[in-house]
Amino acid sequence: MGGIREAVGVDVMKPTVASNHTRIVRIEEDLTTLEDKVENMDKQFIDVMARLDTIMRIGRGIAVMVAASLGFDLGIEGGMI
Repeated sequence: MGGIREAVGVDVMKPTVASNHTRIVRIEEDLTTLEDKVENMDKQFIDVMARLDTIMRIGRGIAVMVAASLGFDLGIEGGMI
C-alpha cells in the first residue's frame, strides 16, 4: 500500500508539491484573516478600556461628592465626620 493509512482504514495518497503548495496558500490566507481579527479585537479592547477608565473616574467623582455631602450634612447636624 503506497499511501499513508488513516485511522478509519482508508488509503490516502502522499502529499505532492502542488497539494502542499495549496495547503500553504490556504494556511497563509487563514493566518492573514486571524491577524486581521486580532488587530480588530486589540482596537476594541483599547476602546473598552478607555470607556472603563472614564466610568471609573466618574464613579470616583460621584463617590467623593456623596462622601463630602454626607460629611457636611453630618457636620451640620453635629455628628462625626
